[in-house]
Amino acid sequence: MSETVSEIIMERNVPATMRDGTVLRADVYRPVKKGKYPVLLQRTPYNKEFLPYVTMVLDPLTAAHAGYVVVIQDVRGRFASDGGPYYMYRDEFRDGYDSVEWAATLPYSDDNVGMFGLSYMGMTQFQAALLHPPHLKTIFPVTWGTDVFLYRGGAFELGLAFYWALGAIGPDAILKAKKDQPDMIEEFLRLVHYIDNLDDLVYSSIPLKEAPWFDLGGGFARFMKDILDHDRYDEFHQDISVRFKGDQLKVPAFCVAGWNDALLGQNLEHFRGIKNTGGSDLARDETRLMIGPWAHAGFLPYVGELDYGLSTSSLLLELKRGLTTLHLQWFDYWLKGIENGITDEAPVKIFIMGKNQWRDEQEWPLARTEYTNYYFHSGGKANARHGDGHLSTVMPVGEEPDRFTYDPHNPVPTRGGNILMAANHIRGPVDQTTLENRDDILVYTTEPLEKEVEVTGPVKVRLFAASSATDTDFTAKLVDVFPDGRIYNLLDGIIRARYRNGYEDLSLIKPEEVYEYEIDLWATSNLFFAGHRIGVEISSSNFPRFDRNPNTGELGRDSSELVAARQTVFHNDQYPSHIILPVIPR
Repeated sequence: MSETVSEIIMERNVPATMRDGTVLRADVYRPVKKGKYPVLLQRTPYNKEFLPYVTMVLDPLTAAHAGYVVVIQDVRGRFASDGGPYYMYRDEFRDGYDSVEWAATLPYSDDNVGMFGLSYMGMTQFQAALLHPPHLKTIFPVTWGTDVFLYRGGAFELGLAFYWALGAIGPDAILKAKKDQPDMIEEFLRLVHYIDNLDDLVYSSIPLKEAPWFDLGGGFARFMKDILDHDRYDEFHQDISVRFKGDQLKVPAFCVAGWNDALLGQNLEHFRGIKNTGGSDLARDETRLMIGPWAHAGFLPYVGELDYGLSTSSLLLELKRGLTTLHLQWFDYWLKGIENGITDEAPVKIFIMGKNQWRDEQEWPLARTEYTNYYFHSGGKANARHGDGHLSTVMPVGEEPDRFTYDPHNPVPTRGGNILMAANHIRGPVDQTTLENRDDILVYTTEPLEKEVEVTGPVKVRLFAASSATDTDFTAKLVDVFPDGRIYNLLDGIIRARYRNGYEDLSLIKPEEVYEYEIDLWATSNLFFAGHRIGVEISSSNFPRFDRNPNTGELGRDSSELVAARQTVFHNDQYPSHIILPVIPR
């Protein structure tokens, strides 16, 4: 382990000048003892002085005591840093490169720089790394973003997008823009009003592009308007993205993700890209992945309504070390050259929910996976949990389809899941029993399992469906049905009909014509115990996590009208709707 340093110095607002002359400021934690030390850099839009967020993955005081210089920098246009108005991710490539190289020139730096941080601060690591600053040796991204493409199967991630813009970015943006102006307090209180009434005033706005908060000062609404205008993965998104640029990464990364995290899909896709195409042997061979049960920015045993045990706490991961200690082990090896066995550990560590155990693996997805189709069955009345829907590995033959009405005036409400929304929307597993009483949800479940089934890997639903609308949505959810009747969500996904063939081949559908839809539910690792049942829910909304499809043929950003749609889901030998589960042999 690192040399222990008894005393540290904390310096505020240390300036760094970017290539265009803009000054960014950082707080620096460093040993009192004279000498040169590796630098650990975090670049944040959330205020370098907000220590509860800064210390969530690595405690800078502990790291400084262990012989590191820790630099926490406000990104351009945020809090103590100059520049602006702030624009999401746009400036982080060049500013990241310049900040790494500036950190290496600090008088107490030994020229070796690592980066760390979660979420936004995870993506800033990749943005800097892709420009190959000479002194950056490794990164440690935790539940990181990869772009600003806030669309899932074509549906806009409304809950995350508007909550993040208003709650995380809005306050400082308005205070900076309105400083010393007579309407500053009035404008700030307007923002607070929208934050306090997200569900009633913000999410329910139609059309979305005319949401009332867009006229707030500070310029922070601009990037959200741009995202609404770019619902395809076009040049606007590609320029900011790091998602498909794994071949440009040359330094090793220790990547941490969460099964219940809002960024899980991006994280797993990005990790696979690095392992397959990384720009150096180090990036391909030494990049690591750890996946716990966590929701976004939470590293406690409790996630949603379930307790996964002490081994998932950031204080005692795998019952052997804290998250800060794990960081320091990684940085000790790559920045100090200390042989501590960290690179001898398994390249992939996953937590199996249900069984609540960690397991070492050699790759992701697991090579031994047996992808198994579980088909939908019913007598045409699978509506709600007391309907006749069931799930099995037997192909359906000659069965009546199921029907329901999707009314965007009364959408299925978001209840748990891989969300990043206000605190009244609980993240992770939440009992779905009350939702499954709705007639606009089709429910298919297996018989009680005779033996345990492990599902670990990517999950998809292949759905054959028709609608009375020219554009609509279909949603799917994988659930674990407990013997006592509780129903806990594991995964969910959505597809917007016009995007059924991808983002480059958009077309509306013909009313009442059957189409095939693939719904990506991302991935999970869960042990379904004997006596439990595997369940699937099919519907057409998950609001306000995703924007409502108005069923008018227009996008939610444009439509000022909402109409109901009649939905039909088929399951027969011609149209065998099913879920594809990654079953691990036991």
